[in-house]
Amino acid sequence: MFELLLHGLAIFLEIVVNYVLYLTGWLVLRLLTLGRYPNLPLRVGDPMGSRTAWVAAFGFFCLVGLPLAWLTATYS
Repeated sequence: MFELLLHGLAIFLEIVVNYVLYLTGWLVLRLLTLGRYPNLPLRVGDPMGSRTAWVAAFGFFCLVGLPLAWLTATYS
């Protein structure tokens, strides 16, 4: 029973994280390129698919990489 609950929680977190990363990457790329790229819709069925994974990777960079770089530069 506990394993089933953990498995369900892991699937839920994977879906949420993937969509949050994709939406963040999509929004930042649209702002940086003045609406030209990416030529993908905001809502996709698979945010980690072959055409959309780079947008999610950019979203990860924006949500994790930039704050860590700022903290490192500020407090080092």
